Amino acid sequence: MSPRFPRVEALLGGSLEQVTYTQLASLVGNPDAREGEDLDYKGPHYNADQAGRTELAKDVAALANGTGGVLVLGLAEDRRTSIPGAVTPVELTDGKLRQIRQAIASNLRPTPRIELFTKPDQSGSNQGILFIAVPRSMDAPHAVVDQTRLAYPRRNGSTTAWLTEAEIATAYRRRFEQLADRTDRISRIDHDVEETAERMEGSSFLEYGDPLLTVSLVPDVPGDMVIDHASVQRVSAQELAAIPLLGRTAATFSGAMVGARRIVLFDDRPPRYIAELHSDGSGAWAARTPMLEISPDDSSTWPYGADTDSIVTLVLSALRHLAQHAVTRTGAAGTAALRVRLESQTPIGGGPMRLPNMPRTRAIHLAHEALVPQEMGVRVGTTAHRSAVGYAHALLNDLADGGIGLVQSASLLISDLLQHYGLAEPAQLSRDGSIIAGGWSEPERTQIRTWAQHVSVPVI
Repeated sequence: MSPRFPRVEALLGGSLEQVTYTQLASLVGNPDAREGEDLDYKGPHYNADQAGRTELAKDVAALANGTGGVLVLGLAEDRRTSIPGAVTPVELTDGKLRQIRQAIASNLRPTPRIELFTKPDQSGSNQGILFIAVPRSMDAPHAVVDQTRLAYPRRNGSTTAWLTEAEIATAYRRRFEQLADRTDRISRIDHDVEETAERMEGSSFLEYGDPLLTVSLVPDVPGDMVIDHASVQRVSAQELAAIPLLGRTAATFSGAMVGARRIVLFDDRPPRYIAELHSDGSGAWAARTPMLEISPDDSSTWPYGADTDSIVTLVLSALRHLAQHAVTRTGAAGTAALRVRLESQTPIGGGPMRLPNMPRTRAIHLAHEALVPQEMGVRVGTTAHRSAVGYAHALLNDLADGGIGLVQSASLLISDLLQHYGLAEPAQLSRDGSIIAGGWSEPERTQIRTWAQHVSVPVI
């Protein structure tokens, strides 16, 4: 699978495979094309001597040790503005590409993954522009071997900085931690977002007892986002203006704050939503799932059920939102572990005399809104639960793109949750990535249909 760099691809007008020499040449003088953490221009080739080989290794390692990115050989930047100033075609022969690979392999420890993409200036030419694509690396930190010294560069904005001893130690520790079981990680972030929900809702947490839905994502190739004043301000401004809930027209979050290695987004207006965006690309949502009144089968059945339309909408929205954070801000890549949990928080009556071994919350059913009468629900499924969990894996880019791949992945994840309640799969989605209009009630049906048409997801 070729590496993906969403910001760079948006700038170029296509994927690294698709973009043409003409598109690249048009970047000259474009202020939006200035260098950044994921984009570095080099006019000529690196020299073939040891100094040139070391310089190439440094630039590749700086990207691999950061969020990943693209070296563009054949576009020279204006050093004052960091904007491409001229096209300076470079050699694209097999010998030159082999020289580049050998220089990286012999001057970096460990050797990071790279891919080369050639863009000839005309058909049959061996001159043009060369991409060196460097994805975010799971094996970071990568060291440049300079004689007897090891040095660890990292891209910092449009420049390259060198990691301090403390940063190197932190990077090595992170490498080994990344080899740990991803299941532990996804359980921890799920637990963290529930704790945040409890803390923010205070003593009224169980007053109404709507179930809590949590959606968690952990990339298999983690990213790295620096959390400082600048990044918190930037992310907060972006998120408080964004509309992550599918089919909606108003912003979802009203505030942001800093947590341990993460940024926490919240909405202090009911219904409440919380999102935690971790520096490594992991993340989780917590949201209240509305309850619908249903007809009980007997006197022992709680006459309310969790609304399945809301569950499906929340899972779709959370997966897209979390994946976009992981891919665009942290450089996370590959596949991701996904988890959804529905937790009953409907209290059982009885007050302070409740026995220690008695459950604190009621088992709940799932429900779907009935067309007549309005605001009533029809019970779906065969069993009730106090807690149920679903798991799945998906490609991060499929989730972040927010199209058919998102719907396919959400269908698998939600199916794994609903099977605890006796349902094989959600009525609202198909496994081939289509929206099933008849499975929704209003107003969700219209909202989701509008979103699906906008992103070219089939509606059947």
